[in-house]
Amino acid sequence: MNPPTAQTSRHVPPGELPLSGILDQLLTAARGPVTVGSLMERMEERGFGLAIVLLALLTLIPILPPGTAAMAGLLYVVGGLQMLAGRRQPWIPRRLAQYRLSEAAVAALRQRGVSLLQRFERFSRPRWTPMGDEALLRLTAVVVLAMGVVLFLPLPFLNSLPGLSMLAVGIGLMNRDGVFLLVGTGLAVGVLALVGLGLEALRAFAYWMVWRLPWKP
Repeated sequence: MNPPTAQTSRHVPPGELPLSGILDQLLTAARGPVTVGSLMERMEERGFGLAIVLLALLTLIPILPPGTAAMAGLLYVVGGLQMLAGRRQPWIPRRLAQYRLSEAAVAALRQRGVSLLQRFERFSRPRWTPMGDEALLRLTAVVVLAMGVVLFLPLPFLNSLPGLSMLAVGIGLMNRDGVFLLVGTGLAVGVLALVGLGLEALRAFAYWMVWRLPWKP
């Protein structure tokens, strides 16, 4: 007897199938080794959402080792450029794509990974996405690029807000949820406004300090 997710997914249009259903179908139907590449290929553009969520969870850690936020920002920029170029799924190195998951890893994905995705899907579902997948990806890519640049900049105490923005965007991409995409975009606009105000304050402080010197440049 098939799991409930796999049974119900037969009656759902492919474009509306939850990511948990896609993952469950792939792992259930697999007759040979499951590779990282086969997972990413089956998830298509929603693989970007999964990668964004994983990076967002990393940047939400209160105290990160030096350089971690910048590395996450660089990966966001790389992913955003791929999305902007119209790629249907994230590019990963061939060696990683051919990596075969062990039986224990596949079992863990079925038992824990599918369950975790289903928890997200309790409050996130396909809605408010009037645009096609390609237009949606490219529009989202601009937000991902902007947050990647912010994380890459040496700005203290500014990891959590971009992380929250990207978490919402990633969930929105995974489930084609326009509400989460709008929330993530709104948070990104707020982050950019804060960065702009911070840079302006820094410029004004530097200008004030220069004119406080005994000599004038």
